[in-house]
Amino acid sequence: MTFRLVMSCKDPLQTDFLIADSGGEATYTSDTVSYQRPAVHGSRATTAVTRKGPTGERLQVGLIEWPVNANQRPQIIVGTREVEMTKTGLYTSPEKFTAVDGHVYEWQIRDSRPQPSAAYIATFYSASLFIPPEGVHMLDDIVVTFIYFESQWRNRERIRSRSLKIEAYGILS
Repeated sequence: MTFRLVMSCKDPLQTDFLIADSGGEATYTSDTVSYQRPAVHGSRATTAVTRKGPTGERLQVGLIEWPVNANQRPQIIVGTREVEMTKTGLYTSPEKFTAVDGHVYEWQIRDSRPQPSAAYIATFYSASLFIPPEGVHMLDDIVVTFIYFESQWRNRERIRSRSLKIEAYGILS
């Protein structure tokens, strides 16, 4: 059965990811703090990603440090390991990363809803992340890299200020 996380807000940097059909229980939360004096902190903002633990406590599962210099790549931490996002294209900028299971996955932008396929470990469509059973073991990786990828994509779209509408993308294994 596919696991579905629904964003409570449109901004991936400041939202709750709710389990669909659970009465609004927030499983993951992203919270971004911007710094007034970025030079002091070494970054312009930090996004903390937390997950609800087994006894209801919030556990930090990821961190994204957004650099002051736009030419530098953000630092992404999932659990205790640094995750490097590697660009594999130009305009749509698919990005690859190595997950906790040691496999390489790639976020890609699609212009329509992906068809169910064994190749997809997660898809994002209509404010929801869909994760099939084979992706549940790496939920932390999926959520943290999604927050990064989606926010980067939105920034590029704002900069371009086009009205191109892209509705779905997913991770290929």
